[in-house]
Amino acid sequence: MNSQLKYTSPPRKNETEVPIPLSETPVIRKNTDIRKQKRRSSLDKRGKRASSIGNGFVAKPHPDISHKEFYRHIQQDLPGPIKLRQILSWCGQRALENQRLKDENALQITKIIEADILNDLMDCKINTSWYHRNNDQDRQVKIKHPHLQNVENRKKLEELKPIFQRLKAENEEWNKLINEINSFHSSIDKAVKKVSQGSNNIFLVPDEVDMSVLHVDQQQFLQQYCSDNETTQLENNYFEQMMQTVEIKVDNLYSILYNASSYNTATQTYCEDLLIKLLAVLRRRQEKSSNNLNIETDDVLKMLSRV
Repeated sequence: MNSQLKYTSPPRKNETEVPIPLSETPVIRKNTDIRKQKRRSSLDKRGKRASSIGNGFVAKPHPDISHKEFYRHIQQDLPGPIKLRQILSWCGQRALENQRLKDENALQITKIIEADILNDLMDCKINTSWYHRNNDQDRQVKIKHPHLQNVENRKKLEELKPIFQRLKAENEEWNKLINEINSFHSSIDKAVKKVSQGSNNIFLVPDEVDMSVLHVDQQQFLQQYCSDNETTQLENNYFEQMMQTVEIKVDNLYSILYNASSYNTATQTYCEDLLIKLLAVLRRRQEKSSNNLNIETDDVLKMLSRV
């Protein structure tokens, strides 16, 4: 039975020829234009952090990425000013994180200031575009205003210059006086008679040694080999008399200056009281006779005699 079956091929259809287009068809041109177009903006955001989608600013790269490779992580289709702003913000954030200072207060203040600058940069408050820059911008000379602290310091310097000159002159006067005293002392030393080199005697100043507390042998030794120096005693007496005279002169000078100062103070107080009384009398006279402004001489003399 199987041998009786016959295998037959399906009926053959008529073959047709499809012509190959030698020129671009509308469909081909449409497909070519679609391929040339940019991809959708949603495709550009694939793989990005959620914090950088929608605000127009890309979040900072991973900490393991070096700052030298930041340019590789910026979209190539962005304008140049935006790329510059992006690079500056990333570098600023990286530098802010790596700052180290010994003074914690100074570090916190510095971070606050730098954070404000970065926020202004990311909020487009700082312009990074060079398209609308004036050609003469570099040629313009900016006027630098002096710092207020420098101005205050200059004023204080001008105020302290006269004081410095006065103190300098006073210092020179003191140095001159010291030099005069030193020269006076040197002249006195030269005038004093020197002890001869060949003298072997030991001179004792009176009351220098209490003989009552010494042994008899010690007293005999001092009386035999030591003698009083009359010259030294005379010099000591001369200096004592001179110092007493100087003390008396200084006391007299101090007394004269004190009396003069007291007299000056009393005179000033008396004059002030007298002027106050005269002014009070004058006002009372003016109030009584407002029409007649002239004061008679007799009244003034009477007033002075009462005072």
